[in-house]
Amino acid sequence: MLNIFTLFINNILKLGNFRITDISRKARQELLTAFENLKRIDTVFIPELIKLAKKYKGKLIIDSSDNPKYGLKNVCRKIKNLKTNGYHSGFKIVLFLWQVGDYRIPIGFGLWHKGSGSVCDLALAGISRLRNEFKLKPKIVLADGEYCADKIVKRLTDYGWAFVFRWKCNRKLSNQQIKLRIPRGYGSSIGKLKNRTKVKIFRRKKRYYETNRMLFEMKDIVRLYKIRWKIEETFRVLKSLIGIHRCQQHSIKAQEIFLWMCMVTFSCLERMSLLFGESIYKSRANVIFQNVNLNPSILKEVLAMN
Repeated sequence: MLNIFTLFINNILKLGNFRITDISRKARQELLTAFENLKRIDTVFIPELIKLAKKYKGKLIIDSSDNPKYGLKNVCRKIKNLKTNGYHSGFKIVLFLWQVGDYRIPIGFGLWHKGSGSVCDLALAGISRLRNEFKLKPKIVLADGEYCADKIVKRLTDYGWAFVFRWKCNRKLSNQQIKLRIPRGYGSSIGKLKNRTKVKIFRRKKRYYETNRMLFEMKDIVRLYKIRWKIEETFRVLKSLIGIHRCQQHSIKAQEIFLWMCMVTFSCLERMSLLFGESIYKSRANVIFQNVNLNPSILKEVLAMN
């Protein structure tokens, strides 16, 4: 699989673009066949990176980011830009990140577009695949308030997975507004959701947090939730350094293949920076100036896949 994508990965780093015509027709068919075997409905996971993640006990972080697009009108949705209060056309990338200390492994993603389920449905499908298909078990799952839906909370609790999410202040706990249950700026309350799942809610000034571990205290919640910021840093690198928004192909499959390669590219740079004790930006510069060429043997070495 990595052999097929090597040329594209080097082009992404050196040229910042993706052209399906850069490879032969036979290799193109192999690429499409291999990719179809990876995809399940709207989620895509990367087997090489899943195997790498299994070597470490890590935390699973889930988050999404907007990806503006203007040539995919048949699949793009109208998305609000929170910075300008305007709207743009595009889709959202739901990223599944395996976090081990400062080491980040983007193990998969889903695309929220016209033909897909909701963002929560994508997260739920991804969580189910990670547990049932890939047999992964994170130490804890971290996400913002977009993923605090009752169905996700119940699924994680049924799996026995601990989680810490942001909680929306307009929601109810045991049929009572959370602001009434925790009227002051600090405190916690244990109750049940509509689906009878037991959770513990913390309030820290105007922020609310949710967990299914009743023994957690506020200091535990704050410490764990700060780790979620690692996925924001990952999105920043994917956008500014690798260019996940640069693909101009006019099909959702091509967009997914490009994102697949961006995730592998990020993992290679992250692994190189860890091995050589340098920043991820320095690792990319080494590839651009041909100090390092990401050929198949180097990719296997970087990803520790013998």
